[in-house]
Amino acid sequence: MSTPDAEALRWRDAAHELADVADALTMSAFRHHLEVRTKADGTWVTQVDEDVERALRRAILDRFPDHAVLGEENGRQGPADAPTWVLDPIDGTTNFVKRNPIFATLIAVQLDGQEVAGVVSAPALTTRWDGVAGGPAHQDGRVVTVSRVDRVEDAEVAFGGLDTFVAAERMDLVAELSGRAARVRGYGDFWQHCLVAAGSTDVAVEAEVKVWDLAAVKLVVEAAGGRFTDLSGRRTADGGSALSSNGRLHDEVLGMVGTLDGGDALGGPDHGR
Repeated sequence: MSTPDAEALRWRDAAHELADVADALTMSAFRHHLEVRTKADGTWVTQVDEDVERALRRAILDRFPDHAVLGEENGRQGPADAPTWVLDPIDGTTNFVKRNPIFATLIAVQLDGQEVAGVVSAPALTTRWDGVAGGPAHQDGRVVTVSRVDRVEDAEVAFGGLDTFVAAERMDLVAELSGRAARVRGYGDFWQHCLVAAGSTDVAVEAEVKVWDLAAVKLVVEAAGGRFTDLSGRRTADGGSALSSNGRLHDEVLGMVGTLDGGDALGGPDHGR
């Protein structure tokens, strides 16, 4: 494992300070009445989502005026070639509205298109993950690593929303993995990927996601020794689909995707860590 870069550590520590701001805002509103509106893409948003992103943008640009910010609610601001903070103010807004504690603020820093630092803060679950490129990853200050399970038949597999697999015509993959895995769950959102990072589940799959859903969790999974790609095998947080794993199972799952698609999914050593 390489030594973390001092700049990455500085950005990670700043991300923790930003997460403190976000946690205060989300927890002051959690389980209270919320005004909800539906965005053009059919997802929900609240004033709290917008307030959190606004507060984080202001804090980032006050501290790093030459950086850029990309957020779910207000898009990109700043130079294209600058270090970029990728924000999801509330990942799991529907859970937040429904008084379900599985929501988090996701904060990542990308440099030249690669994630170098990130924090995932889930205040209602009273837990937080962080990491820097090259590792280590932490949960509540404790170093976490992925599991050592090396057969799908012994693995726990987690899926995001099944409706997205239906829409993406990927229920064949759900059926194949569910039929082979030892245990199947639907944790969803950030949580399933953080469970992979912590070694508590072995594979997590999503059919439809955006970059702000993925940047921070990709960083944490990789910092914990795992792999994170899309379903074609590209090591990316750019959005579309997502597959995180302990690394040992990654090529086997990508191979299933390729077989189901009638071809070969990427999965060789050039496509992972």
